[in-house]
Amino acid sequence: MVAYDALTRHYDLLQARWVLSDRVADYARLVVPNGNSTEPLHRWFHLKEAYSSQLLGRLFKDACWEPSSELSLLDPFCGSGTTVVSAISAADSTNCAVRAVGVELNPFLWSLSSAKVSGLSEGAALAADVKNWLPHLESAYQCQLGEKHVTLSVTLNNQAYFSGEHLHSLLSLREAVASVSSERVKTLFSVALGSSVEGAGRLRRDGRALRFEAKRVPQDPWLLFRANVERMLEDLQAIPARQSSLDVTVARGDARKCDELTGGQQFEWIVFSPPYPNNIDYTEVYKTEAWALGLWDTPEEMKRQRLSTLRSHPSIKFPDVYHYKNSRHAGQVDLLLAPLLEAIPDDHYKFGREQVVRGYADDMFMVLEACRKVVKPHGRLVYVVGNSVHGSGDGRFVIAADLILARLAEFAGWRVEEIRIARMLKRRSYEAAHLRESVVVLRPA
Repeated sequence: MVAYDALTRHYDLLQARWVLSDRVADYARLVVPNGNSTEPLHRWFHLKEAYSSQLLGRLFKDACWEPSSELSLLDPFCGSGTTVVSAISAADSTNCAVRAVGVELNPFLWSLSSAKVSGLSEGAALAADVKNWLPHLESAYQCQLGEKHVTLSVTLNNQAYFSGEHLHSLLSLREAVASVSSERVKTLFSVALGSSVEGAGRLRRDGRALRFEAKRVPQDPWLLFRANVERMLEDLQAIPARQSSLDVTVARGDARKCDELTGGQQFEWIVFSPPYPNNIDYTEVYKTEAWALGLWDTPEEMKRQRLSTLRSHPSIKFPDVYHYKNSRHAGQVDLLLAPLLEAIPDDHYKFGREQVVRGYADDMFMVLEACRKVVKPHGRLVYVVGNSVHGSGDGRFVIAADLILARLAEFAGWRVEEIRIARMLKRRSYEAAHLRESVVVLRPA
């Protein structure tokens, strides 16, 4: 308990540095994907880890900010594209130009966010092309049903999860989609296929892992696919003709190098929600979609993907390399992390938890440094992050990511304007003062 008390005092001293406000009434429903499942484009795939499409508008309101001639925005953790799609929608109401870049490393989520951006950009014209390609797609699918297809995915090959018939249907659809020569249409069909995978089997994403549901009745992949395509067409056809300039891209790459991926552009707004420091490996959570789409051919490719992700989870051993050790803030970062590292119980989970603490801090320091290079002098960075509890019994401790990232941000050249408490969290019948989800606003120092 000595280490726990020391960690609590450490967090109390940290948050005393900044303005801490209770904004639960304003933000609790916005830091979760509230309303996204019924919103056009956002409803194409349910990403439980996303925040609401209404969050960006609230951030603009709280900043008393309205776009004038241009809205420039960067999201280095683009995910399903909520931020960039919301930016386009917000700018549409004022007819201002939009210049936005999203960065995403996960191959399926990159396809998803790219498809949404393409949809908003082209609307009814893209819908017409999708309709024109549908007969080819259906014909190709019927032909592929007569072929033999294989996958090296252990999960997809497990007949308790996916029947042989449904797996064959998914893989036949994959080959049919691959035969489409129009890249923009192929991307939409890929998303429609990815959105069909969960319903075709007995695995359910619960946000933390894939759960087996023995009593679940899987649905026909082709029917799911067609329903997803029809939903996309309905949304695309309703998009009005655009009056303002739109320059929005989603780069496939690493948030830690977002400055290199934006081509020297500067942004007024940088808004993101990084992976939280917990036990969730998002490569694992979305692996069935990636395998079904043929985004990996071998287990080695999947492992390379996992190793390239943010060090926010202990499910794989990452390289023991730390960028911050070569910075002038190395000693300060060590002091920042020391009470947290000392609070980790000396058990068989110790190595993995230490890896998360050091690795996550190092990776996010790199992200904050990269973002500082591309923000305009009067710009803002806003991140949404949840604090997490680890361990059990007397060995429980909280990783207060909102506070740790805020201090790292100061080392990276930012000024912390405000920490807005969005909601208090409760985990495994455990409550703690710093167990919460926050919206943190930074300005260039």
